Amino acid sequence: MARARYYDPSSTEPFQLSRTGLEQFLRCPRCFYQQRRLGLAQPRMVPLTLAVATDALLKNEFDGIRGTDATHPVWEEFGLKMNAYAHEDMDNWRNNFRGIRILHEKTNIEIFGAVDDVWQNTETKKLHIVDYKSTSKKGEPSIEGGGFADGYKRQMEIYQWIFGKAGHDISNTGYFLYVNGQKTNGFYFDDFEGRMIFDTTLIQYDGKIDWVEQTIFDAKDCLHAENLPDSKDDCDNCRYFTQRNIIEKQYDD
Repeated sequence: MARARYYDPSSTEPFQLSRTGLEQFLRCPRCFYQQRRLGLAQPRMVPLTLAVATDALLKNEFDGIRGTDATHPVWEEFGLKMNAYAHEDMDNWRNNFRGIRILHEKTNIEIFGAVDDVWQNTETKKLHIVDYKSTSKKGEPSIEGGGFADGYKRQMEIYQWIFGKAGHDISNTGYFLYVNGQKTNGFYFDDFEGRMIFDTTLIQYDGKIDWVEQTIFDAKDCLHAENLPDSKDDCDNCRYFTQRNIIEKQYDD
């Protein structure tokens, strides 16, 4: 098992904590502590390469009109007056290993995250965080229903908090741009070989960032503790290892 960069309570250097790390703390403090304090990284997930591909296509699409007055069919369809925001740090903001960063001085934790895109309202000049999502399901995509959807909302809100703390005129309104793969057609049709059709849905979300700073304080307290925190009842990793330990103990005995 790989060892991750871990938190040292005696260090005076800022501790880098990604948006994903803060979400991990909310999902399960025990897993968070084991990885960020003890250096025990969780098993890696299989890369979602199709989602990576659609992200790249969307970024290429909006990069093609970034810094211009050109409109986009998505904005026209949903009645938005936007442009693709041009900034010298855009490539950093979208890089998973750099992202946009802000030092939370009271905890000495540097919070960072990589956004998919930023749009600017051409009238108010406010910035709007945009998150690309890929799926393939019947009906319209939704950010309701709890579970991963709540995590998507928190993701948006953390980005909004970071941009605001970094001095940008950020709107609390963000957008989830969903591409939804159709399952109704064949893979070979209309003389096209290997073609998949996607429907596009834009979901507006008004974020609430008042919880973010307190969560950073709570995460710092967790990292400073000398004992393992409790796990969350709905943590899949903890449930798996608990049941595995029970089974292995039965066989070992």
